[in-house]
Amino acid sequence: MRARAALPAALLALLVTAAAGGCTSGPPHPEEGAIVLATGSDLSSSGVRQDLIHAWERRTGRTVRIVKLPDTADGQRSQLLAAGQSGNSGYDVLNIDVAWTAEFAAAGVIRPWGPSLDGDFLPSVVKTTRYDGKVWAVPFNTDAGLLYYRKDILHDYGYDQPPGNWGELKNISVQVAGAYNRKARAARTAAGGTQAAAAPTLYGLVAQLRPYEGLTVNTLESAWANGGDPEATSFTKGEQVGSLQLGVTALKDQLDSIMPHEATAMDETESRRWFADGRALFMRNWPVEYASVAEKLRPGVQFDVAELPGRPTDGRRISVLGGQNLAIAADSTRPAGARSLIAALTDPESERCLLERGFAATRASAYGTGAATPRCPLPPGDAQRGEHGATGRPPVPPGQEPPYTRTLYAALRAAEPRPRSAHYQTFSKVVQIRVSEYLNSTGGTAIADELAREADEALSGRNG
Repeated sequence: MRARAALPAALLALLVTAAAGGCTSGPPHPEEGAIVLATGSDLSSSGVRQDLIHAWERRTGRTVRIVKLPDTADGQRSQLLAAGQSGNSGYDVLNIDVAWTAEFAAAGVIRPWGPSLDGDFLPSVVKTTRYDGKVWAVPFNTDAGLLYYRKDILHDYGYDQPPGNWGELKNISVQVAGAYNRKARAARTAAGGTQAAAAPTLYGLVAQLRPYEGLTVNTLESAWANGGDPEATSFTKGEQVGSLQLGVTALKDQLDSIMPHEATAMDETESRRWFADGRALFMRNWPVEYASVAEKLRPGVQFDVAELPGRPTDGRRISVLGGQNLAIAADSTRPAGARSLIAALTDPESERCLLERGFAATRASAYGTGAATPRCPLPPGDAQRGEHGATGRPPVPPGQEPPYTRTLYAALRAAEPRPRSAHYQTFSKVVQIRVSEYLNSTGGTAIADELAREADEALSGRNG
């Protein structure tokens, strides 16, 4: 027999390479098991977000297992960070606060989503997903602060529009609340001081000034209203100089003049109670409280919402962005399924469902009014279940958008994220501690003057 001719070296190398590649290429192994979604919000109960998850399960034949995190934001963040940094969290999708994206990306707890998001997402909201030049998450639901106001009382005293800036708000509060309380006292005197005739004292404004994240939000909004630049990375340089001090001084002035001192212990729920009980003319709060206020107010009482007052220099109205982003866990063993689920929960139709059920949608198309507006695919009956603040019900009938939608859309386009730093949580704690000290102090501005320096140290990682 003749010996076989030797194969050319180049061809032999090519065959060896192809064979080696064949060991690891070819059809990928199918992902096994349920997609594990870790969230601080209870998505396992009834509600629109759970319905959207069920719809994805029906379409794909896959299942989602929801892991409920601790009730507090600090507990949620700590658990997700610890699990992610262990390298064996068991999670696939993380539902995270928008303020955590940079920290989680820097800590290696989430993986990059891609270079960009499609242009339908609101530009202001997209900012919360970016860190170090990459997109790390997809906006799920968003939020912007609004000014709630007693439309009926303002009308009775000659005001048919909400205040245009914070100075006007203070002046109106002093005038209207003063006149209202004098009238109430006169009525009590005429009635012989009976309890039945007594009306609660009306204050000008309530907000969230308890030392938690709400205080950081209110402080940032006050700093921006006093000339601060939301894009700046320092509170001690450039145009930012003085804005943080002016912001906390303005909060202190409001507390001493038009707010009840109890505001220093208020969160979103407690401030909403004061407003709904007729004890405040104005309230800064999130849209999610709208349905609760509408349910609690007495028949005939009228209220409305507007964008937060503008700053006197340029009229710009700026709210802090709230909300949640969805990200793929860095150690996910089911990344394809995780990506599919996130894409479905944040597509135009799903975002329209969120808007109709009382959430703030993250896509511009959800706020459309024409034929091109996406249609929510969920059955109308699903709209009657869960996830709508304290009432457990949506603020409008199925298929309709909430009455504050146009105002919310304008507020979202003008809103800005909190500082996008891997050290944001340290910054927020510094703000909470120092501003709370200042609001509860009896005089002096030393705390306010020190805050800007400490804030810069926190954002840069030099503090704590």
